[in-house]
Amino acid sequence: MTSMLKVMVSVFCFLFSSCCFSTVIEYHLETQSRLGYHLVSPSDLSSHRHELESNNIIRFSNIWSLGAGLRAFVESAYASNSSRYPDPVRIRDSQDFILRDLYLQYKSGPITLRLGSQQIVWGEAFGFYYADLVNPKDFRDFGIGPLEKNRLHTPLVNFKWNFKEHILQLLYIPKPHFNKTPSIGSDFSFPFTQFSQGSSVTFDDERTLPIGLNNAEYGGRFSPSFTGIDLSLLYLNYFDRAPVYLSSTGPGGMAVKGRHLRMETFGVTLSLPVRSWVIRSELLFNHGKHFNNFVGQLDSFRADEIIAVLGLDYIVGDRWRMGIQISENYRTKSVPGALAPPSTQSITGHGSVTLIEDTTLDGLIAYAPHDGGSLVELSYMIPLSKRIELLLAVDLFNGSRSSQFGLYRPASRGYVQIKTFLGNEVKL
Repeated sequence: MTSMLKVMVSVFCFLFSSCCFSTVIEYHLETQSRLGYHLVSPSDLSSHRHELESNNIIRFSNIWSLGAGLRAFVESAYASNSSRYPDPVRIRDSQDFILRDLYLQYKSGPITLRLGSQQIVWGEAFGFYYADLVNPKDFRDFGIGPLEKNRLHTPLVNFKWNFKEHILQLLYIPKPHFNKTPSIGSDFSFPFTQFSQGSSVTFDDERTLPIGLNNAEYGGRFSPSFTGIDLSLLYLNYFDRAPVYLSSTGPGGMAVKGRHLRMETFGVTLSLPVRSWVIRSELLFNHGKHFNNFVGQLDSFRADEIIAVLGLDYIVGDRWRMGIQISENYRTKSVPGALAPPSTQSITGHGSVTLIEDTTLDGLIAYAPHDGGSLVELSYMIPLSKRIELLLAVDLFNGSRSSQFGLYRPASRGYVQIKTFLGNEVKL
């Protein structure tokens, strides 16, 4: 990362010195302050977070531009509520500094080349990540909230060619990066204690791999032009962003390591507007994915997986919209001790309506028929001014302790959040 920063700073200085009289800077600054409490006994502090995010674009000309952004937060609830949150949570997750955009872009005619840290958004689904494969995600908060906030920007080469309305995108990632997983003892940590037989547990999850040809990732997307249809074919050869867990037991207890193994994904995504309706679909084939099983120790096995998603949105102007989405994950192999069944389903509904004085009510409900678990996200946004918003929200997890959502029922929470915005365009 240091070498990439040096190269980009050198290029920035050259471009700025040669194009300073036509440079346009677009800056956006956002702050958030959140206070939350658990809704399931004990109803104690769940979050006391202050966050700063900056996203900026410097346009040197119609051809060259530079994106730069960062995000930093401090979460004091883990130290304040030490009776609930153990030291690993306080040490690892109480603060973070996250690099977001840091890329140089060249755009001329049908060609766009973007080098550096960036987001790549694939897919048509809402609420959950299916075809959204490229960027790792931050799951320390279960991935709740805007999807773009939870994507972790990745340094990569992003090439796009628009020819006769067809779009070809090619990606090359020299250094893999992986999901940020919850620390042991946090609200959303993996339940390792179910497998430790009462002994202590240590956890080590790799977040990246070294740069090298053997670790390089590559893929692309082709979007042919059809009138009224948004269709994309995609392929990615990469290391799974989510870990499989491998355990060993010794005198000090159970040691768990998270490992990320190479796999391939082939996919098709579709979006078809029909008057006020939008039909959305995704079909993915994950080849060589690893899954967890437990037979005395946490281990993994290799299998193929098929994911099918079908959704329907109904949109009325810019005041309100609603939609429903069904999905199924099917694993081609059944193995003794597998932690997840070979077939899982999800039914998700969402809605958004703008009420009086531009207040907005949003809701998402997800239900898992295979185990009876459910998740409800509700929020009510009140604009206090053009640059300040008040948000009231609840996240409710329900179901049995063995269900994918009910497992996290103690993490159900309500919170209030204040968000401020500042942004402008400056010409030099």
